[in-house]
Amino acid sequence: MSPCPSSPSWARGADRAKALAKILHILAERAWSGGEMQLEALVHFLAEKGHKQIFALQPGAQFEKVPRALGLRVLEQRMRNDLSLGALRGLRNIVKAEAQDLLHFACSRSHKLGGVASIGLSPVKVVTRRMDYALRPNPWKRWLYCKAVDGVVCVSAAVQGEVLGLGVPPSRARLVHDGVDSARFAGLAFSDRRRAARTALGLDPQAFVGLTTASLHRRKGQDILLQALALLAPRLSIRKLQWVFAGEGPQGDALRAQAASLPGSIEVLFPGRVSRIEDLLAASDLFCLPSRREGLGVALLEAMAAGLPVIASKVGGMIEAFEDPESGRHVPPEDPASLAEAILSLETDPEKARAMGRRAAERCRESFDLRRMCRDTEAFYLELLAGSQASNHDGEAI
Repeated sequence: MSPCPSSPSWARGADRAKALAKILHILAERAWSGGEMQLEALVHFLAEKGHKQIFALQPGAQFEKVPRALGLRVLEQRMRNDLSLGALRGLRNIVKAEAQDLLHFACSRSHKLGGVASIGLSPVKVVTRRMDYALRPNPWKRWLYCKAVDGVVCVSAAVQGEVLGLGVPPSRARLVHDGVDSARFAGLAFSDRRRAARTALGLDPQAFVGLTTASLHRRKGQDILLQALALLAPRLSIRKLQWVFAGEGPQGDALRAQAASLPGSIEVLFPGRVSRIEDLLAASDLFCLPSRREGLGVALLEAMAAGLPVIASKVGGMIEAFEDPESGRHVPPEDPASLAEAILSLETDPEKARAMGRRAAERCRESFDLRRMCRDTEAFYLELLAGSQASNHDGEAI
């Protein structure tokens, strides 16, 4: 008797809404630089839905606390580099022993090691692609995305375009926008928390406060923003402007030296990595992410969810994050003059800025909510699993 057409055949006739998968997440990075919050939310969502999950992680991985808190199994596997023979053997043994339905490669190194280690093995393989760096169409890259995995989760249309450019079929390159917890950040901007947040952070209660939360890395473009602030200084209509660059990274010393040359009307603060981003969002008047490249920009989405007016470079996934000029302002990358004009236009028109922030919050709730991201990812998993099993029944190679 054939299974119900509306049910995934891999679940042997189970109702689609109740079909459960066994998923092995492989994360090779000990300290991760992006996507932690999204993966944590996905793991919680899949656990809530009843899917079985286990993890292959580096010894001492920071992410380990997430599965441990849920009582999920963690297997330690050292993955020192992309070519580790020991890691390849260890991962292959794990995949063979655990008999999972689906492998999720959560980072670039996991993709390379896991893809090679699982050659010829039966689980469906999925990688999450977050960066919009150009994917050069060489044989290695084509194999990684077209052969080593069955599906690619793309966090923005810009990322999806790079993946499709390698020849991955559209049905296997699924656009699933990264999400943020809209409810967590809702109503923070221009709220009653503003004065207390500024006091806690040592900010001037009367200053115009700008915010950039990003690693201090050249691709994030903080140097461009500092050039824009230098151009802006003679034209400010306010007594004082303070700008907070929250984050750590290799460009920290160079950026501090650049900021030291700004005139006294502009004060730049480098608080390092801030664990409670809510206080920064509540204290600020404007958010800016002047990246040279950006897959989507989770920090940008958080600022939008909080109701802050936002300015961002017109690159990568940030092009689709908001609508200019209703819910944000786009500026050309590496263009300090345009960036200075955008900042000035919002500093001098607070009503327009707040209206923009309200629309940004609405757009974030509608299109970039974390729960929606989790639902869409689960749906892609189940679709790939169903298609894989159907191919087996038809006598075709997966």
